[in-house]
Amino acid sequence: MKFESYHNIENKANFISLPIPESYRDGTGKVGVLIIADDITGAAEIAGVCLRYGLKVSFGIDAIPADDTDVKIIATDSRSAIEGDAFQIYQIIANEIFKDSKPFVFKKCDSALRGFILTELSALTDASGLHTVILQPSNPLSGRSIKNGEYFIGDNKIENTGFSFDPDFPTSESSVKNILLSRSTRQNTLKKIHFGKINKISEPGVYIPDCSSIEDLIKSIELADNETLMCGSAAFFEQILIHKGYKANSIANNQINLPTEFLLISGSTHPESRIFVEKMKNNNFPVRTFPESLLQEKTDEKDIEEWVNELSEIWNKNNTLILTPSVSNITFPDSSTILSERMALVVQKLLDNCKIREILLSGGATSYTLLKELNWKTLKPVQELAPGVVRMKVQHTETYLTLKPGSYPWPEEFLNEKC
Repeated sequence: MKFESYHNIENKANFISLPIPESYRDGTGKVGVLIIADDITGAAEIAGVCLRYGLKVSFGIDAIPADDTDVKIIATDSRSAIEGDAFQIYQIIANEIFKDSKPFVFKKCDSALRGFILTELSALTDASGLHTVILQPSNPLSGRSIKNGEYFIGDNKIENTGFSFDPDFPTSESSVKNILLSRSTRQNTLKKIHFGKINKISEPGVYIPDCSSIEDLIKSIELADNETLMCGSAAFFEQILIHKGYKANSIANNQINLPTEFLLISGSTHPESRIFVEKMKNNNFPVRTFPESLLQEKTDEKDIEEWVNELSEIWNKNNTLILTPSVSNITFPDSSTILSERMALVVQKLLDNCKIREILLSGGATSYTLLKELNWKTLKPVQELAPGVVRMKVQHTETYLTLKPGSYPWPEEFLNEKC
């Protein structure tokens, strides 16, 4: 696992304060508001929520952004790491964050509980001294809920859904406690997990209240005090903003101009992403998958160069292109990582050959790998095109990225037939 040292990050920029309890203020009276996510598309989703509520937000890849904004977001790819590396990533971040002040920190986690959530929370609680955590991954409006301590997707227990076949975190049971413990087996100091109907906080530990409605999200917020670390879904964070008096900006998303010329890279294996790519193909968009030579465990540089030359010709003719590794699952050892790195290399070469200003990315691991390979570390969120779909400008370039989680839909307007 590769990641940068966080110790030299500029962490002294002032934050414009949200109405956070006085105990979160540092010695200067300023309030820090930081959000940490375990994958880049989840971080982008949170950025979209901030934009929706009129907050200025900055976005760093493995780094605390230096811009003076209301909210600062740190996007990691710890979900794609091994557990020990995930702990170390969060430990380094947490030590830097809490070194000189006590900011308000929200940990964004996957709404389906994928990743090393307890491990990462352990690093945050150890560094902050906050040993009580409210964990609320639910998103009731999307049908993701917790009932009697069990996770549901719609009316189905999560173990009976497509998440049971997730390539990295397959879900074989529905108990939120067991799901979390099975994924954090090594560096997890948070052994006390409370779940079900929770009316008050009685002792340190992780509290995962039942939640099947917006009202339940609000009840989860009301359990917290000044010594509570908050963790959960973007839906949970949105309710925190509403609880603090923020209102959605009705004007913010009324003037959305979707790009008509773009490079779309779909690295997600989620059915939603694959269905969308098939629709794009049926609407006469140029869709290309890796040739067979690039789907092997080892490939030749010559094969990559030949495919990039072919793609460059397609781009110069259409000014639009959709790339996806494969329409079927590839299962050689560490295939997801290798194919993500291979896609990043292809895109890097394609950018060298073609003038591409709009890149659309679906899938957290692919997006993160591409940004790291291109050395794009700081993004400025510009607009939320749809829930979870956020357009950002790459600092010091004329390039825009639009990111989304694999399970979220692209706006239907992208399906307008290509002439």
